[in-house]
Amino acid sequence: TGTLTTGRMTVVRLWCGGQLYDERRPFETAPEALKAALANTVVINSSFKSEVEVSGGGQVVQRDGNDTECALLLFADAVLQGTGKHLDIREQYPIDGPGRVSVPFSSERKMMSTAVPFVATTDARGRPGVKRQVHRLFTKGAAEVVLGRCSTVLNPDGSVAPMGAQQRGRLEEELGQFAGDGLRTLTVAFRDLEAPPQAGLHGEAARQLESQLTFVGVIGLDDHIRPEVPEAIRTCAAAGIVVRMVTGDDPRTAAAIAVKCGIIEGAVPGTNVLTGEEFRERVLGRDGQINMHEFDQIWPSLRVLARSSPMDKLTLVSGLQQTRQGVPQTVAVTGDGTNDAPALKRADVGFAMGKTGTQVAQHASDIIVMDDNFASIVQAVKWGRCVYDNICKFLQFQLAVNLSACCLAVIGASILTESPLNVIQLLWVNMIMDSFASVALATEDPRPDLLERSPYPRDQPLLSNRMIRQLVGHSGWQLVILFLMIFALGDVCPPDPANHDLCEAYGKLYHDAVGTMRSGRPESYDSQYFTYEDTCIPPFSEDDPRSFVLNEETEEMTPARPEAYCVTEHGGHTPPSRHFTILFTVFVLMQLFNQINSRKLHGESNVFVGILDNRFFVLIMAMEFLMQLVMVEFPWVNLAMGCKGLSMNDWILCIMIGATELPVNIAISYLPLEWFKPRSSIKGFKKGDDQDKAEKDDVPMLSR
Repeated sequence: TGTLTTGRMTVVRLWCGGQLYDERRPFETAPEALKAALANTVVINSSFKSEVEVSGGGQVVQRDGNDTECALLLFADAVLQGTGKHLDIREQYPIDGPGRVSVPFSSERKMMSTAVPFVATTDARGRPGVKRQVHRLFTKGAAEVVLGRCSTVLNPDGSVAPMGAQQRGRLEEELGQFAGDGLRTLTVAFRDLEAPPQAGLHGEAARQLESQLTFVGVIGLDDHIRPEVPEAIRTCAAAGIVVRMVTGDDPRTAAAIAVKCGIIEGAVPGTNVLTGEEFRERVLGRDGQINMHEFDQIWPSLRVLARSSPMDKLTLVSGLQQTRQGVPQTVAVTGDGTNDAPALKRADVGFAMGKTGTQVAQHASDIIVMDDNFASIVQAVKWGRCVYDNICKFLQFQLAVNLSACCLAVIGASILTESPLNVIQLLWVNMIMDSFASVALATEDPRPDLLERSPYPRDQPLLSNRMIRQLVGHSGWQLVILFLMIFALGDVCPPDPANHDLCEAYGKLYHDAVGTMRSGRPESYDSQYFTYEDTCIPPFSEDDPRSFVLNEETEEMTPARPEAYCVTEHGGHTPPSRHFTILFTVFVLMQLFNQINSRKLHGESNVFVGILDNRFFVLIMAMEFLMQLVMVEFPWVNLAMGCKGLSMNDWILCIMIGATELPVNIAISYLPLEWFKPRSSIKGFKKGDDQDKAEKDDVPMLSR
């Protein structure tokens, strides 16, 4: 509960001497004997690491150490009607004083005790007016646990009397009222010993020591719910995350806090609220192993586990990870104590408290919550989903580029005997794919809608069916367009010797006649042979090293190849082709527009939502386009890239073709996901019908 509350406890209610003290009956109005006993009990039996500093105006300046003890120290000052009065008691009973023995708090005993030499004002039978030297054991702890160890009660006049059944029943009623109001309850008591107890007691010896106690009072502490917690709980519910509270508080207190936070609407003991003892009795066998059949009956409705121990937390975590009911559970655990370390290590994600957590707990955890605030855990979930999504976005984009580039290079080279994209152009594409895209897509900040969908199942492959649909659809569309441009827009005739921008057969400019664009490809391919009349490649000439040996003797002996191949083989330089420059530009622009599509993973139709919020993405997109413009249009640069300058009409054509990626993305989203269903990457887990349905609908169901 420490992550749900402000961590600034205040004593607001007290029951002692048969009276209730609250804002209507101030603590300082209690009888002197009770006030002295209360102050001594809470101050002497406290850690010296806990300290409060109060200003002259009565404002709390600083609280160090355990917050519960800090609240009790302030309560002692209020009872004694003086700022810093607790320091006088500590000075009288120092930590290294003779005869001081402590039994530290443990989650199993749920109490702590300290014994010091003390001057009692009652005789051995509890009658006042007699001073005697004793060793007084001061005890505080869980209200019902300490109350069960009490056999006598301190009266308002300082006398001690046996605790009757009626009086015990009244105290239990008050405890229930305190807990029902969401107050954390502590019972304080003492016991007078004739001899000092041994140091280092534990187990049964400590239990024997902390018995036959004298009841002093029940203290009710209020720890307000953090204002942001209810909204964070609702956010978790919308995100498919189930919040379960495991606490050492009284079941009624825990249930009241859970209702205030929104974890439950109402407490149903035995169903959504269990105690640690009930939980152990139901789910643990005699051998200490979890009865998974019984556990599966409990965990779906369980929301609050009260009066629990760290072992109960570990059992709950282990059971949730082992269950095969529904989908596999991903479990996150918060903890602050040393005993929480096993549960923190066992959980899929361990959150340790930064302020109150021990070093052991922090070392055993995966994430440290610096402000001990539950809302920070929700932020961690949002960032975790954001990082996972950004990785998937980059992977989806990269695989689509790889698939289309490889197919274009391999198939193009197989047919044309050389790749339509040269080496330098492929390096530029690789730079877009690896460097720029990773920065552009990986810098997306978390959006609120990340917590409006269910988590990914833990056995879902990194490549989801939606991602496979996107990369197959987009790479397929790109290849269709690119191959059409190669084989439908290029000429199949030799150029006009007088004007290489014209086709000899048509006599028209390439942009006036679709299908007549210069590409340097001959009419024949490798499966055919040149004829003597073929003039696409000039005949051999001693003065022209670019020419090819072609005469009547070599007719049908020389395979037909692109002009660029022949030129390269004979020591010339492959002239840049306007056709392949447009092809290269279209390919790059299609990747840029698909980079916009890759910002969304879940079939969103509007891929521009939030695009201006990521200035890195916008800047990188603009830089990629400008660099492509420089590579094509700037002299020397385009020569090195194997490109030829394009006209305005060429650029408009390239941009229009590249922009087809946007409507195609919408069309792809209507393809059935069943066609692209991946296999699970985790072996040995048999998915149930719910899991299959979750993957089919792409609405994973997962509790955390």
